Amino acid sequence: MMLAFRGVSFRNKLIVSFMLVSLLPVILVQIISYYVSSSAMKNKIDVLVQANLLQTSKNMDTSIQAYDDIIKQIITNDEVVQLVNNINLSGANLEINKRQLINLLASYSYAKSAIRSVSIFTAGGSNISYDRQTGSPFDNLWSNVDDVRTLPIYYQAIDHSKTLIYEPEKIDNINNNEKYGFHMAHKLIDYNSLNLSGIGVVVITIYESVLAQAINLTEVSSETSAAIENRNYLVNKQGIIVSSPDKAAIGNPVLNVTTSSTIENEFENAKSGLIIYNLIDENELFNEMYVMRRLSIFIGVLAVFITVILIYYFSGRLSSSIRNILRGMRTAQQGILDVQVDSNQSKDEISHIAFGFNKLMQRINESMLETKEAVDKQKEAEIRALEAQINPHFLYNTLDSINWLAIEKEEHQISEMLKGLAKILRYSIKDSNKLVTIREELQWMDQYIYLQQYRFRSSFRCVTQCPEEAMSYPIPKLLIQPIIENAIIHGFEGRKQGGLLEITISITEYKYITVAITDNGTGMDTAALDSLQTDSKGIGLQNVMNRLEIYYANHAMFHVDSIKGEGTTVTIQIPNWNLREDVK
Repeated sequence: MMLAFRGVSFRNKLIVSFMLVSLLPVILVQIISYYVSSSAMKNKIDVLVQANLLQTSKNMDTSIQAYDDIIKQIITNDEVVQLVNNINLSGANLEINKRQLINLLASYSYAKSAIRSVSIFTAGGSNISYDRQTGSPFDNLWSNVDDVRTLPIYYQAIDHSKTLIYEPEKIDNINNNEKYGFHMAHKLIDYNSLNLSGIGVVVITIYESVLAQAINLTEVSSETSAAIENRNYLVNKQGIIVSSPDKAAIGNPVLNVTTSSTIENEFENAKSGLIIYNLIDENELFNEMYVMRRLSIFIGVLAVFITVILIYYFSGRLSSSIRNILRGMRTAQQGILDVQVDSNQSKDEISHIAFGFNKLMQRINESMLETKEAVDKQKEAEIRALEAQINPHFLYNTLDSINWLAIEKEEHQISEMLKGLAKILRYSIKDSNKLVTIREELQWMDQYIYLQQYRFRSSFRCVTQCPEEAMSYPIPKLLIQPIIENAIIHGFEGRKQGGLLEITISITEYKYITVAITDNGTGMDTAALDSLQTDSKGIGLQNVMNRLEIYYANHAMFHVDSIKGEGTTVTIQIPNWNLREDVK
C-alpha cells in the first residue's frame, strides 16, 4: 500500500486518504444509524410520553387540590360546624340556621369560577345547598332527593376520613355550555364533641372542563387539526371517556377514538383513580421524522461531495508552508509557548493556518493569566458562598425565637429583640467577604448571644475573655458564629438552667491567635467525634473548617475536644495576617 503511494502528489494522497478514511465510514454509519435511530426514536417517544403523562397527572392533582383546599376551609370553619349541629337538633331557629349556612356556602361557591354548587348533607337528612347556576337554595342538583342520606356519595364519604373524588357525569344545565360535572365530598366532623362519626358531608360540584383543561394544554380546534394528532382523555376503569376537550367523545369507549396507527399510552392518576389516556397518530409522527432523516442524509452526502471538491482544489496549495508550521508546533511541544511562525511566505490557506497558530499561541499565554485570575475569583466566590449560608440559617433561628417570645410574652419584649436582630442582619449582610477586628466580631457576638438567651430563657450564660492587645487583630467575619450556635443548640439541648459558654481569645508565640469556645453541655462520645469531619451539623462546623482552608490553607488549626456528659471545647488557631498571598 505504501509502495502504491510513491510518486503520487500530496494533493492526490490527501484526496484518496480522505475518501478511504472518511467517505466509506460515513456512508456505512449513515446506513446503520438510519435503522438504529428508528428504534431508538420509538423508545424515546414512549419515555417522553410517559414523562408528559406524569406531568399531566401532577397538573391534574394541582387543579383538584385547589378545590380540595376549599373543602378543607369549609370543614374547619367553626361557624359551619355549629350551624350544622343546630340544624341536626331541629330547634326553634332551624330556618334561620339554614339561611345562615346557605349564605356561607354561597360565599364559598364563588371562590372558583368552575364551582357549580356547594352542598352539605347533614346527618339528620337535610340538604343545605347553594347552586350558582340557579341562584336558589331550593332548586339545585339534589333538590329531587327525598333523603340525601340514601345517596352513595353520602354514606361513602361518611365512612372515609379523606376527600372522595367522583368521576364526571352529566348534570342539569340551564344557561351555560357546561353539561358535565364531577363531585368532591368530605366528611364533616365536630372535633369539639366526643363523637367523631360525622355530623354531615360537604359536597362540591365542579364543572368537568377543569379536568379537561388540566390534562390538555390546548383545545381541539380546526387550527390544530393539521398538527400531529396528540390527544389526552380521562377514562374510568371500564374504559369509558369521562373528560375530554371534545365533549362529544364523553360517554363513549376510548377504543372508539383509536385506529390501527394510533400509539396508546396510559397513566393512572392516584388521587382520582381515573386513567389519563394519550393517543398519538403514528403515521403523522414518524412520517415527519423520516422526511427529516432523509433530508439530513442528503445534506450529509452533499457536504461530503463539496468537501472532496474543496480538498482537491486546495490540497495543491498546502505543502509549501506545512514544514514551517510543523517546526513551530515542535517548538511549542517543548514548552516554548511564545513561538511564532512566519505567515508571509505565501498567501494561501496555509498562511491563514500559520496566522491562526500564532494567534493560538498568543491566546494560550493570555489564557494562562486568565486562568489564574479565574482561580482567584473562584476562591473568593467559594468564600462568599460559604458565608452566605450562615445568614439565612441564623435568620430562621432568630425569627423562631421572636415568634416564641411573641406567643409566650404577649409581645412585650419583641421591640428589644427586633433591635438586636436588625444590628445582627446589618453586620452580616454588609461587606460579608472581608476581615474584621476581633473587637467588631465580639460586639456582634454579644447581640447574637443576647437573642439566644432570650430564646432559651436564660438557660445559659456567656463569659468572654480577650486581652486588649488582641482586640485589633483581624479575623474572618462570622467565623466563630457557627461554633457558638452549635454549642447553644446542641450542647445545651434540653438544659433549663446552669449552662456556661466561655469564649477565650489569646495570643500565642509567633503572633498566632487562639480562640477557644467551651461549653458545659452534653458533650460527644468518641464515635461522634470521629464522624465530625463528614457530618458536622449541616452548615455548622464543616463551614468553619472550609473557610479556614480557603483563607489560610494549612496555616490554620481546628480541633475539637469533648467528653460525653461534661462538655465540648472547640479550638481555632489562625495566623495574624489579612490573607496569604497565594490566596489573594
